Amino acid sequence: MSKLKRWTVIVLALIALILIGVNLANRDADAPVARNASDPTYKSEGSTTVVYSPAGALNYRLIADHIEHYSDTAISWFTRPVMTVYDTNKIETWSVRADRAKLTEDRMLYLYGNVEVNALTADSQLRKITTDNAQVNLVTQDVTSDDLVTLYGTTFNSRGLKMRGNLRKKTAELIEKVKTSYEIQNK
Repeated sequence: MSKLKRWTVIVLALIALILIGVNLANRDADAPVARNASDPTYKSEGSTTVVYSPAGALNYRLIADHIEHYSDTAISWFTRPVMTVYDTNKIETWSVRADRAKLTEDRMLYLYGNVEVNALTADSQLRKITTDNAQVNLVTQDVTSDDLVTLYGTTFNSRGLKMRGNLRKKTAELIEKVKTSYEIQNK
């Protein structure tokens, strides 16, 4: 075989190998990428979530600086969430905020760090609740905490451990080691 034919065969063989390699590389790029289970399914910055009742009434609005949702566990994590709760007349009744929150599939909102619940209606005797951690059942609007809780009312302040309450009923009960101070107003 002449040198020219030998070089032509070598060049054509190299071109064929390059084309085969490019073709295989393109097939790998089209293949689905394996996802790490510890990575969120999606992330969102500056998000607002609005939830309505089956009758179409506004139940609550949840605003957060950052959200990460994990489809594998059906859990969403919120950074600096602020939830506004509405009554049946679409009036804002409560504002609930924390440093972080976890929303589970069973509609439980777990609040972590600097939890603050503020009344937004003037007729509420219970004005504010503060604690480190709390849970809110978004269906029944039951609120619980097993930490130290402080309740601020129109004429009282109470501190105690383990609180049980309900946002719809505008109630809160301290269970253990309760200390209350009252302000008596002169007429």
